Amino acid sequence: MPWSRLIRFGGYFATCAMLLHCSEAPSGDDDDDKGKSGNNGKGGSSASGGNAGTPASGGMMAKGGTGGGTAGGTGGSVMNGGTGGGTGGSVMNGGTGGGTGGGTGGSVMNGGSAGSTGGSISAGGMGATGGSISSGGMGGGSGGSISTGGMAGMAGTGPITDSMGVPLAKPGDTKMGSREFLNLGDMRLIANKWGSDKNGCNTTLTISAKQDKTLGWTINRGTCNPTHETPDYPEIEFGIHPFGAGSNLATSPSYSSTMILPKQIKDITSASVTLDNLNSTISASVWNTDFEMWISQKNPVTESNPGVFMEVMTFWGWNNDMNDWKCDASGSVNAGDKSYNLCHTSDSWGSDPSVKWRYRQFRMNGGPTNNFSGKLDVKPILDWLVQQAGVSAEMWVTRFEVGSEIDDNGQGGVNIKNITFEVNGQSRSPMFAQ
Repeated sequence: MPWSRLIRFGGYFATCAMLLHCSEAPSGDDDDDKGKSGNNGKGGSSASGGNAGTPASGGMMAKGGTGGGTAGGTGGSVMNGGTGGGTGGSVMNGGTGGGTGGGTGGSVMNGGSAGSTGGSISAGGMGATGGSISSGGMGGGSGGSISTGGMAGMAGTGPITDSMGVPLAKPGDTKMGSREFLNLGDMRLIANKWGSDKNGCNTTLTISAKQDKTLGWTINRGTCNPTHETPDYPEIEFGIHPFGAGSNLATSPSYSSTMILPKQIKDITSASVTLDNLNSTISASVWNTDFEMWISQKNPVTESNPGVFMEVMTFWGWNNDMNDWKCDASGSVNAGDKSYNLCHTSDSWGSDPSVKWRYRQFRMNGGPTNNFSGKLDVKPILDWLVQQAGVSAEMWVTRFEVGSEIDDNGQGGVNIKNITFEVNGQSRSPMFAQ
């Protein structure tokens, strides 16, 4: 019988910091975060870029933005940004060169200005002791003076957040609220119990990032809707939902979890998901464990109505007594470690009568199984959809998901040791806060 689901999305990233004598390369980008600059670190103040400050004696200035401590001095050097040192000082990779008192208006490389103790800095900038790093931003403003006080303090790495400020999950974190999620870097673990919400079921669903950094969920759902059309779907989401911002069908944020998706099918040269030990202990009237992807006619990041076109599922495990929903289609595709048989198709799918899309369901040859490890190659499935299912290569893959549909009288859960999504050679696995 038909089931439906709703989804969500976003973008994020983070970076580190750098200092004198000991450095970490900053990295990360985020198209939504605007970046911030904090106060300067120990040993004086210096603003970003602009006209050169007056260096005092001693110390050096570390990479990125404007530093903490003292820069310049006779023979001192300034690396990657800021203004030049004192007499005889040299400037590397940015800024204006030496001369007494430094040159005029050095540029800021690798991000914003340095944060004070406990403060924050923009991506790639350099933090002072305990400073945290946010995303985006650039230096600017008029150059201040750098007072005496030695070299900049040790840069701290604060919480990495997604584009809406949600920090990375820590090992041991859990969520129970409907549609709450754990930020795992380029992906999200979502407590998606849309079916229970729709029917007013008293369902307990808990998602967790465990102390050993495995991921999973547990559920307890009683008798709720005997039609089997409204399951719950705890899931790991990589990308963005296809419904458009503000849609009542969305069960996840309307921003992508990653910069890698969405992407037009014609621009995808490789795509896959690799699982290390997905283990299911679900008992329910109807359930499955699966990989799912969504296709829209336009880019859901830039279009308010992207036109959801197709939902595609591949089952690894399922209730073998699904008498209400027998396979009624034929076809197959080899996709990585396994082949998958086409089971069900529909060109009018979804629980909302005002919004319908196409649906294609595959089941793993040799299944069902409660355990799956290996690689599912998504590219052959996309090729099949273009050649066999009326999907245009101009359309957009909006997101990948790994989850489990769980219907009435559902107990148990799923645990995943590790998961990696890959598109065009770029691979992403879960990230955790320290």
